[in-house]
Amino acid sequence: MEKRASRRCEYCHTPQDICAYTFHLDHITPQSKGGEGIPANYALSCFYCNSFKRDHTTGIDPETEQEEPLFHPRRQKWNDHFEWTENHTVITGKTPAGRATVNRLQMNNAPRLTARLLWMATETWP
Repeated sequence: MEKRASRRCEYCHTPQDICAYTFHLDHITPQSKGGEGIPANYALSCFYCNSFKRDHTTGIDPETEQEEPLFHPRRQKWNDHFEWTENHTVITGKTPAGRATVNRLQMNNAPRLTARLLWMATETWP
């Protein structure tokens, strides 16, 4: 799983190598909602993304205020749904699914923004 994900969280793209822990294997479709325990249903996930995603499969797009399916790392391409700000500190959603995922997984909360700034200062990011 780590190799397939290039050792990055498949949601926020945080590199596992600069974190002080091993990332989680997230069930993209949670077992509680019929998801299977097979490689095609796993995503490498950092602590924050895994904690905020929990067993959710949808989130609210703050632009439309509509419920949308979350980004699916096996079926969708990250660059189609997300982009970085110029300084690589903030992730923005380009699509309803991208915006709902950024919102649900709190991809730009204060601890993550602080970490990204520190990683940039030490030249370990992006």
